[in-house]
Amino acid sequence: MKPIISPQHITLASALLAMSGLTLADGQLMVMPARSTVEGTQNRTVQVSNLGDKPLYLKIDMVRIENPGEKPERKTPIGDLSVPEMMANPAKLTLGPGQKRDINLVVLKAPTKETLYRLYIVPINSIKVVGENSKEKIKAPITFGIAYGVLVNHLPSSGSQTHGWAHQCQSSGLQLTSTGNMHTLFSGLQVVPAGNMPNEQKIFPGLPRVFPVKALKGQADGKPFDLRCP
Repeated sequence: MKPIISPQHITLASALLAMSGLTLADGQLMVMPARSTVEGTQNRTVQVSNLGDKPLYLKIDMVRIENPGEKPERKTPIGDLSVPEMMANPAKLTLGPGQKRDINLVVLKAPTKETLYRLYIVPINSIKVVGENSKEKIKAPITFGIAYGVLVNHLPSSGSQTHGWAHQCQSSGLQLTSTGNMHTLFSGLQVVPAGNMPNEQKIFPGLPRVFPVKALKGQADGKPFDLRCP
């Protein structure tokens, strides 16, 4: 995790805002890092900073990615899980101009297999709270700015991590399976028919994937392989 905010990060944030067609009326948010790895029961933090001259009000949500490596992603909010393994704290933050705060990634249980999450940090641009005696405590609708999504990899403890993979020829193509509890990185891929698969692919445990190819060669976690199906 880098301890400072570089001009490149600021420029990127400004560019994203411009492309979205939205502006952050209450300030300018910076989130670091964009990706975090948590191993076992260790805890991590994500730093949020207000680079603007007005206060920022932030809503913080965390979701578990159920199908990592696939698109579109299927996500489950942490609050909907019967036995969550990680949570984010706090759920809301207020940042004054120039202020920095940490969001804690709190591990509740070490995972048995690699698990991916997204931590969403959403600026609340407009919220008006009225007095206790009013029938409507929130008068103005809540509107949201750009959500910053931090990818979080939660890994099993170092002593329990396992790696491995297998393949199977099927009528619809070639199936790749990660047989360990960590993802397998397939890189430098060459396929037949050409163009039917990206040249790099991650396969996560418990999520075998079938690709419409008959031959596949490349490297799996840095080791060469060459597969052919009839």
